[in-house]
Amino acid sequence: MTCPAPDWPVTPLAASVSVVADRPMPALSPALANRVQAHWDKARETRPSLYNGRVFCADHIEPERISGHWSEYRRVFAQMQEPDLFGKAPLRPLAVVGLLKTRDGIMIGQRAQQAVYLSGWWQGTPAGNVESRTGTEEIDLPAQLLAEAAEELGLSAQDCRTGPCLLACEHPQTHIMDVGIRLDVSLGFSEVLERCQSRGNGEYAALRLLTAGQPLPHPTVPTLSAMLEHA
Repeated sequence: MTCPAPDWPVTPLAASVSVVADRPMPALSPALANRVQAHWDKARETRPSLYNGRVFCADHIEPERISGHWSEYRRVFAQMQEPDLFGKAPLRPLAVVGLLKTRDGIMIGQRAQQAVYLSGWWQGTPAGNVESRTGTEEIDLPAQLLAEAAEELGLSAQDCRTGPCLLACEHPQTHIMDVGIRLDVSLGFSEVLERCQSRGNGEYAALRLLTAGQPLPHPTVPTLSAMLEHA
């Protein structure tokens, strides 16, 4: 393992790493369930659109295989508010993060100020939790990334070509596990920017094209630095 920043461990992944759910969602004690619900209820007072979707959490990560279980977003959200909530067995929610290459170069995005997590930070695009979008058990990381590209950037599957998985990078406090994936887009940066502005969901406050030798803006999610090193 290497670290793109202190306490952000990175695991290199096989290009087509498999992801499987091999156990059910664990039950919570009544006390722990109440704490999860309390965090959720408080958040929904100001963010009523929060949705308790089905999200995948990793238990074991190896270069060729990631295994884990399906959980619910409210548990993940509660852990974000209270990082030690689950003690020595924290949830490690899996997320996909793109290293997006336009015809002009690599594009990155700044998370919107209203984002639940890491607002104002720069990251690879698109990005999002690995979700059970259709209710199936199968976990298809490239399909997840394409779905995020459509939602966040307004890009169609015809605009994009998914490349290899690059690495997994764990956030130290929230234990979110980013899976970096290369994403090649047939459009130029200005075209992607127009798509995002006209069809995207407002996930990003700004988009930027990286040029050779240009330093990364601050603050940047270390997953992006790691992907640039591994690409």
